[in-house]
Amino acid sequence: MRFHRGLRVAACVLWFTGSGCTALKEIPRGEYAAQPQRDHVRVVTSDGLLYEFDYATFGADSVVGFKRRDVESRVDEYAMLGMPLAQVTNMATRQVDWVRTGLVGGAILLVVLVGAYKATQSNSGGGDSGGGGNKPPPG
Repeated sequence: MRFHRGLRVAACVLWFTGSGCTALKEIPRGEYAAQPQRDHVRVVTSDGLLYEFDYATFGADSVVGFKRRDVESRVDEYAMLGMPLAQVTNMATRQVDWVRTGLVGGAILLVVLVGAYKATQSNSGGGDSGGGGNKPPPG
């Protein structure tokens, strides 16, 4: 029973690490406008300004970034900033880093499995499991 609980805990931990192990991946200059929209975009301009957007849309020669505003409203409001791609010196997106996720998740899974194995070994005991010392009377 504890082994199954350990697997459930491991699955939850892997799910959390999968959603949390992200890294910025630089986009090559020739691929800026390869997709019409990208999420979690970081842009550095030729003026040295840094912008982080929740998402950005791309045209043939421009980028428009959107950042959610923190306002008390039922409707999400976004600030918008457009710029030509010629002004962009560096662009990156935040993506799941599967190598790091696999390493962290695998290590956690290994610890949980070893703990579950040790728990089953200690629960099985080391004594005689014969069931009693008396023989039934003949008859």
